[in-house]
Amino acid sequence: MKDIQVMRMVDGTTGTEGGRRPTGVPVEGSEIPSPEVERRRIRRRHTISYKIRVLETVSELRSEGGGSIGAYLRKEGLYYSNVRRWEQLQKEGRLTSEQSGPRGKSRKELQSEIQQLRRKLERTEKKLKKTEMIVELQKKLSSILAMDQETSDGRNAEQ
Repeated sequence: MKDIQVMRMVDGTTGTEGGRRPTGVPVEGSEIPSPEVERRRIRRRHTISYKIRVLETVSELRSEGGGSIGAYLRKEGLYYSNVRRWEQLQKEGRLTSEQSGPRGKSRKELQSEIQQLRRKLERTEKKLKKTEMIVELQKKLSSILAMDQETSDGRNAEQ
């Protein structure tokens, strides 16, 4: 076993020379970790247009040949697995410029939904107008019947 010598440093701290470090002696160059909680990194969200642009650039780099795809992805801060997944989505037709968001409906779907809602609104407005007309008719009919009843009550009272 080696001999452990504890030396007194110029600044008054103790250190070791060779062998194991005795308990209580700090390791040189070690820093005490900060008690502050580190901010959590926010996960990046890429727009569809950015993904399409990256896919176009990668396909151009593939056609040129060479190892420039890796350099491009490092510059952009992307993994190749992301590009492969985006390519797969594009092949399936789920990554198009017509989409409104990452999980949104396509424009065609939104347009058809808008048309359906407009037709439903028109039907509802027509029903409402019919109902209002029926209510007005019932009011007039009840006022006519009330007048008839008053006149018939008046005749009955006179007779």
